[in-house]
Amino acid sequence: MEQFRALLVVDAEKFSAHPDKKLPDVHLEIRRVLGKACQASGLGEAWENAQFKESTGDGVLAALPHESSAALIDPFPRRLQDALHDAAPEFRARELRLRLRVALHVGLVDDERLDAPGISTATVDVNRLLDSDPLRDALEHSDPRVTFAAFLLSEEIFRPYVLGEWTSLRESQFTEVAVKVKQYARPAYLYVPVPSVKPVEPSAGPPEEAPPRPSTGGANISGVTFSGDGAQAAFGNTVGGDLRQGRSS
Repeated sequence: MEQFRALLVVDAEKFSAHPDKKLPDVHLEIRRVLGKACQASGLGEAWENAQFKESTGDGVLAALPHESSAALIDPFPRRLQDALHDAAPEFRARELRLRLRVALHVGLVDDERLDAPGISTATVDVNRLLDSDPLRDALEHSDPRVTFAAFLLSEEIFRPYVLGEWTSLRESQFTEVAVKVKQYARPAYLYVPVPSVKPVEPSAGPPEEAPPRPSTGGANISGVTFSGDGAQAAFGNTVGGDLRQGRSS
């Protein structure tokens, strides 16, 4: 039987860039930080008891009780950012990288059907949000040492909970974006708990040489240059430039 659920789906940025041997470790770390963030958000029981919590290979798709919706919007994003930030030094020591894209949605889901759990329009829609360019760009254009998570909310979850002021987040903290993935084309709302700008990498090329100074038409005699238009000079027995000697009348 279908129930109204809060849907959470996460995807690891550049998951496949890890060696094949390390991919299971990365997936387990995704689950660990999600569990830690849920626990810190008051969602520990909902996460542990979720009947539908499936691996997507490079992420996780979960259906939580509808009552979890407000906490998934706030404070869960900040708690997930904190969990990823705290784990980053350990990840680097193990040559792992973990930043997460997250999409949130609400809708009808049959999460008790054993032969086809979670198959619904709502789960399709939340995955369309996850695959959208605005969410991918939010991480791609941020500093990987600062921003560890980016969230995209569907209009269905944004309007009742954010505009309805059931969370401490305000509309001004979100950016409305247009999502178009396959047949899905709707507005959505981007939220980055700790925003940043991707650093500009220094140029790898050699420094540019200063252009040569333009010649002024001066004369050079024994290492001494006399500048000026129509420069003339007498240096010992050497004459440089256009030396003219007028007659005295």
